[in-house]
Amino acid sequence: VIPAIGVDAPVVPVSWHTVEVDGQTQTAWEVPEMYAAGWHETSAPLGTPGNTVLSGHNTTHGEVFRYLYTLGTGDAITVYSDDTPFVYTVTEILILPEAGQPLEVRLENARYAMPTDDERLTLVTCHPYGSLRYRLIVIAYPVATLEDEIDWLSLEGCCPKSRPTRCGQ
Repeated sequence: VIPAIGVDAPVVPVSWHTVEVDGQTQTAWEVPEMYAAGWHETSAPLGTPGNTVLSGHNTTHGEVFRYLYTLGTGDAITVYSDDTPFVYTVTEILILPEAGQPLEVRLENARYAMPTDDERLTLVTCHPYGSLRYRLIVIAYPVATLEDEIDWLSLEGCCPKSRPTRCGQ
């Protein structure tokens, strides 16, 4: 659920397949052929450390990520696992050259779908509408994690060394 762009769509597992590009065999992630986001089944499950990756079409098959490019930092994304909501806040939006790029550039772009040590949500689609020219990447972090960091930062430097027990009061 992405209220800022009116998305309320199911999430379905997707896997990858191999394709020939410029005489080289490469892997490509499948994208749902319906109004749904595809959870990369080798990415992290919700609520665990790692990178949870969702991909979706912006032009065909329901256009689930049609308006993803209009998201801004601070926008909320809620993903459900059964009835449990996992709420994330958008922190970064990237538009990366993809079509016609050398393999090295495309592999560098693919790093955003790779595992991470921190818990995050990464949304992936093509950009702009009707084109494969760019890859649009949206990175979001769990709200609880961001709130914990803010709480910690608000306490930093608040206490005189002589009275550290008064922090947060």
